[in-house]
Amino acid sequence: MFETNTSKELLNAHQQTTFDSSSNFANSPISYGLEAKQENLIASSLSEIKEIDANKTDGFSSSFSSFSWSKLVFPKTSSDIGATAAEIIEVNDLLDHDVYDRDQVTGDRNYTNYTSWWSRNTSANEKNGFDRTDSMSQAVDIGEIVYRSDANVDGRIGYGSRFFGGRDKNDYFNFSVGKAGTIDLTLSGLSNDVGLALYSDFGSLLDWSDNSGTSNESIEQELNIGNYYARVYSYSSSLWSHGATCYDLNISRQADALETSWETMLTDSSLKNAALNSIKYDNELSRNDVIGILKSTGDYGNVTTTEFNNLQTFYNEAINTDLASEHVQVLAEKVLFDETSNQWYTGSDSEVETLGNLEANSSDDHMNLLIGKHFLGTDKPVASGTYQEAGGDLFKDGVSACDVDQGSVGTCYFLGALAGTANDKPTLINDMFTDNGDNTWTVRFATNGKTDYVTVDRNMATNDSGNYIYADDGDAGKQSVAGDNELWVALAEKAYAQVNESDRINQDGTNSYSGIGWGHSGIATTHVTGLDYSNEWLNESGISGVSFSEFIEIVNSDKVVTIRGFNSLATNSNAGETDISTAVQSHAYSVIGYGYHEETGDMRFDIRNPWGNKHLQLTFEQLLELDANIRYTNV
Repeated sequence: MFETNTSKELLNAHQQTTFDSSSNFANSPISYGLEAKQENLIASSLSEIKEIDANKTDGFSSSFSSFSWSKLVFPKTSSDIGATAAEIIEVNDLLDHDVYDRDQVTGDRNYTNYTSWWSRNTSANEKNGFDRTDSMSQAVDIGEIVYRSDANVDGRIGYGSRFFGGRDKNDYFNFSVGKAGTIDLTLSGLSNDVGLALYSDFGSLLDWSDNSGTSNESIEQELNIGNYYARVYSYSSSLWSHGATCYDLNISRQADALETSWETMLTDSSLKNAALNSIKYDNELSRNDVIGILKSTGDYGNVTTTEFNNLQTFYNEAINTDLASEHVQVLAEKVLFDETSNQWYTGSDSEVETLGNLEANSSDDHMNLLIGKHFLGTDKPVASGTYQEAGGDLFKDGVSACDVDQGSVGTCYFLGALAGTANDKPTLINDMFTDNGDNTWTVRFATNGKTDYVTVDRNMATNDSGNYIYADDGDAGKQSVAGDNELWVALAEKAYAQVNESDRINQDGTNSYSGIGWGHSGIATTHVTGLDYSNEWLNESGISGVSFSEFIEIVNSDKVVTIRGFNSLATNSNAGETDISTAVQSHAYSVIGYGYHEETGDMRFDIRNPWGNKHLQLTFEQLLELDANIRYTNV
């Protein structure tokens, strides 16, 4: 509930109002709402915009009782991190996983392949059958070739036994290419004439080099990812020397254009190493790549001036391009540049501490907290109760308006937008969430002309019984957080509270559940869908509003429709879903259909309550009696 267009000044004026958030919505006797039309908000007086909404509370008192407003007065500088030791340890532990490691030291791998007639372990006495390196089936695996990681072989060929007649004619080596590109094979250090050949995984000859005398041999070939064979061969017929020679075989991959540009652009060695490791196998920057690159700059306890400048350049030239997905670009920008929400860090304890934007010489803990805040979902909204890990999956059997059940905060306007979108444009709900594969989800919103993203984990605020306090799935009544839940509604509301801290959703700019109490369903629908909306009153004639036939057309389309603004005839009674007294003032619903109602024998609009119960089946005439106002997407 609490469907409104209120300003920050109005919220601040009422922040001391006390409500009871400890009881379940179904049992709480009274709640208060605020509604104002956006177009005439400034001109509206308080008496003109105040409305009543029964049976729900917004949790204002309990949520804000633990929220220290005084801490928000002075933005933090990077030299003073207010996060607790436990919060720092939490983030550092999450980042201490191989999946984020981009600090691996790269370098050449060296192998020996000596041939002598007295040692079958290192030789290839072909008199008695194929032995080590004599054939493709006996090839020695010399590993993977990627940029900055060559394979070197110190070998001998052509040696053998004058008594047994066998000598080493072939040395085969198997290698793999980790990333498509130009592969160089070079044979040097020769004292006799030998040749070099390259074969595919299936034994097809791809290229060869057979210069005369002791000249070096070389092959340059564009190769795709896969397995290949290099062959060093000697066929001199001299009985005594057998054309024997030592050799040095080097197999390497040339830098491609992107790798070359990064080599030039980045001057800090650790950052350069992490960046180049991130494109070792493809020219893309995944979420984990970017996290690893950011994390790597704290290798000596702080982000040096060089690293800080390199990072911002790298963002502009690499991350903020098609190499990275949009949500990675947005989250990395928040870590590396000025971002309103960086001023504070809340963690799981609902205590707001100062943090600050990243600066030159910021500590590694500062960097990691910013990574945790934006990429790992560690900075949770101020909430009543205790955060506990939620069970279940993001979706179960698709998305539905029936998945929405409001909790102990006045977010009917937002949940109505979610329910309407789930009913009419379910793919947009699916597309809101990116599963990061580590029990976090990145959630997309369209805020103030910007496509914005925040990351949430699966920890949810719970009461003493371990049940949800805020929105969850299913019918009215709060489920156990530990149960097998459908998570998308709870995650979306949590993400909406977090994105509020960026101060772009017309709310109070705090990372708190209470901060998103009271709102405007049309604006929230735009935040969810990215679509513009229309705001109109129902009108019998349709001259100055939406007529009966127009409303049917809107509802039967795939436009997302919310409805609110009911007058005093809405008393939140228990008379029944077809009675207008069942409706709630200052409350937002979603309109999900129009059809025949068996009990009444007439056509009615199906109006879903985000509480999870007390839904409405009303005629157009009843909606006119209630002075209903609708918001709907333009497409």
